[in-house]
Amino acid sequence: MRWIFPCVVVLFLLWTAFALRDDDSILNVAIREFRPMCWPTYSTGFCILEKMARYEKKGRYDNAISSGLAWTEKHPEGIDSEWIYREISLLYLKKARLDQKHKEDYLQQALSYRDKLLPSASNSPYTLEPLETISEYVGDLSTTQRCVQYRNSIKLLDSMNTLLSEDKARLARQFKGDPDESEKVQRLSSWIDIAKHRVESKQLSAGCH
Repeated sequence: MRWIFPCVVVLFLLWTAFALRDDDSILNVAIREFRPMCWPTYSTGFCILEKMARYEKKGRYDNAISSGLAWTEKHPEGIDSEWIYREISLLYLKKARLDQKHKEDYLQQALSYRDKLLPSASNSPYTLEPLETISEYVGDLSTTQRCVQYRNSIKLLDSMNTLLSEDKARLARQFKGDPDESEKVQRLSSWIDIAKHRVESKQLSAGCH
C-alpha cells in the first residue's frame, strides 16, 4: 500500500502541469483567477469555463456552447452563469465571422446572450465594458443591425461614463484616495473616450442617423 500515495502525488503533478498549459483562449481570464480540481464527476462554473476553453481552442464552438448551456440550464443565476453567458455570446461572434451564410442568425444569438447580462451588469462601468464590445462588434459584422448596434454601443458608453463619474466623485471625497483605484478609473475613462470617438466615426461612415 505504500506505493499508492506517491503515485497519486505524481498523477496530480502531471495533471496540474498539463492544465496550466492551456491558457491562451478568450476564457483564460476567469480560469487564471481560480482553477479548481475539475474531475469528470465534479462540475462547477469554473470547470465548465475550462471545458469550453478547451473546445474553443480546437475550433469546436458548438461543443463549447452546448457545454455552457447545459450548465446555465441547471444554474440560471449567479456569477458563474454570467461569465458563461458572456463567453457564449463571444463564441457566437466567432461563428458569425466564419460563416457568412448564417452570420445574421449567429449575431442575433450573440445579442440574446448579451441581453441576459444587462440586469446584473448595469450597475458597474466595468461590467458594461464587454457588453459594449459585443454590441460594437455586431455592428461591424451585421448588414441589418449596424446602425442599431452602434447606437446601443453609444448608449452603453454613456451609461459607463455616468457610473464612472460617480466613482470619480467618490474618490475625490476621500481624504486619502487609493492610487491604484484612481489609475484604474482613469484608464477606463480614457478607454470610454477612445471607444466613443471610434463608434461615432463608424456611425458617420455607415451613414447612420
